[in-house]
Amino acid sequence: MHEILNNIEIATIEGHCWTPVKTKPRCEKKLAAFCHGNNIPYYLPLVRSAKRQKRENLVFYLPMFSGYAFCALDDDSFRRIVNSNCVVHKLKMDSVSEKVLIEELGAIKTLELNSDDFEILVKPEIVVGTRIKISGGPLQGFSGIVSKRKNKAIVAVNLEILGQSVSAEIDIEFIEPEED
Repeated sequence: MHEILNNIEIATIEGHCWTPVKTKPRCEKKLAAFCHGNNIPYYLPLVRSAKRQKRENLVFYLPMFSGYAFCALDDDSFRRIVNSNCVVHKLKMDSVSEKVLIEELGAIKTLELNSDDFEILVKPEIVVGTRIKISGGPLQGFSGIVSKRKNKAIVAVNLEILGQSVSAEIDIEFIEPEED
């Protein structure tokens, strides 16, 4: 199914506009399957996720951008995808923002095609001021506040240890937002 969901060339299509479509929770793949079955051009970037469960390695693909799929829409195709019962709304696009989106989706597709060489982590919710919990590494179990995003993979976190404020740089892989 991974190949079906991403076997599309992302380019300008006459009469259609590439548009981010907000989906209902966990409906990204359902929308992609609906678009595939109805010949609506779409792109759903996926990231590989592997977990070990009961002596077995499980590999599955998750949407890179939770809650979004990208479709080339005209008025008729938008009405059809709304009937899929997966769509919340679409974002407004103009020709300039569509051109930028097409370039970005092309770069994402290139990154996705080469993702066997490295792991892609998308955690847009980890921003400065976010309370986090460390889920792995030597500081596992500690909580803190994000003080800065050093780059895509490293986050500076302020921790309180023994009544002292300690700043540590932690791989984003080991950070989860703290539940309220």
